Amino acid sequence: MPLKKPFIVLMTGDIDINHSSFNQRRQDIIATTQYDDILMHIEATQFDLILFDLTVNCSIATTPDRLRHFCPPWMEEMPRTAGSSLGRHPWQSVASVPDRLRHFRHPWQSELIARIKDPLGMNSKTPVIAIVNPAKDSQSEQQCPAEFDDILTGPITEQRLNELIDLWKTKALALDYIQILLSKTKNNRRLTLTLFEKLFEELPLQVIDIKDALENKQYDIAREITHKLNGSVSFCGLMDIQQPANALESCLLNNNYASTHRHFLMLQQRTLNFTCHQKFILENFGKY
Repeated sequence: MPLKKPFIVLMTGDIDINHSSFNQRRQDIIATTQYDDILMHIEATQFDLILFDLTVNCSIATTPDRLRHFCPPWMEEMPRTAGSSLGRHPWQSVASVPDRLRHFRHPWQSELIARIKDPLGMNSKTPVIAIVNPAKDSQSEQQCPAEFDDILTGPITEQRLNELIDLWKTKALALDYIQILLSKTKNNRRLTLTLFEKLFEELPLQVIDIKDALENKQYDIAREITHKLNGSVSFCGLMDIQQPANALESCLLNNNYASTHRHFLMLQQRTLNFTCHQKFILENFGKY
């Protein structure tokens, strides 16, 4: 199958979830509000999905020196915070200037995005989803920062998170198919798209024809169609379909008709698993 490893999600910020209990229960999700921990994870782990909490109440724990490095010059020039004999600049307490902070990107966002999108990094192809406050008007609610793959309004409950993960698991499978064919065609995008169109058109029809031939005990016809299908998926590197196609063709060559039904059912299901991504692949192929 294209997706062989566990689907791993990194959550940054609060996202309305108890991080300590969540990390204990879900081995496929890493949830943290610690800035340095986030940097460590994105450099050490290849994630399938990254969620960024960009809400106004987002809490990312970092050091004053690091925060000072990312904040704009006007914060350095603001009066020191009262109540301390030494005095503190507002950048040492982000909460001291909440209104101004709402008008520029979170100070930690730029570096994290740059680290993730680094072409040499482990997560350069990882989808990044922004979690934002509900917009006051419908127009601003539809705007998505260029560096993010999608944008969602908070709060993100655990139930909604599970639905989001299921959605992106499906998308990840489709993206894996795209990468498989691009690799086979040496990144010839035009040829890859043509192959997808032919596969989506021909595979379902071939499966139907094989089924009819087997039911009518026309084993020579079933073998010929299976051989053609097997050649197509082998050329395209679709190993998950090739495996049952090989097994079915072998049974038909060796007159082992008793086992053909089992292998055909697997071939039928694997083909369906592929063709169910047709809409997403054809509509989004140009983005990847």
